Amino acid sequence: MIAPNRKIASLLLQRLLFFFPPPPDTELNSYVLGDKSILHEAGVESVKDIEALQPPPEIKDKLPQRSAGDLSYFICTRSGRGPTVLSEEEHSLISSETGLPK
Repeated sequence: MIAPNRKIASLLLQRLLFFFPPPPDTELNSYVLGDKSILHEAGVESVKDIEALQPPPEIKDKLPQRSAGDLSYFICTRSGRGPTVLSEEEHSLISSETGLPK
């Protein structure tokens, strides 16, 4: 997801979390990786906040099916100078051995 500003990014994240909430036994910390400050801006502090999200206003008639567990995780980042070589593995979001999130 690329958004022109943080306000729009938080609205997009709310919609994504509404339609694709984490599985019931998943902690929010392991579902949203990276820059978690966007969660605060989206008004999401816990999985209960995701469960309480209202449907987007453009949905008028019937509620769509929410797909808990269809996504494994979200990685949230901020735009920056571009790729950076990290000298310490512990600062990376993705394992250099498996290519999967840590």
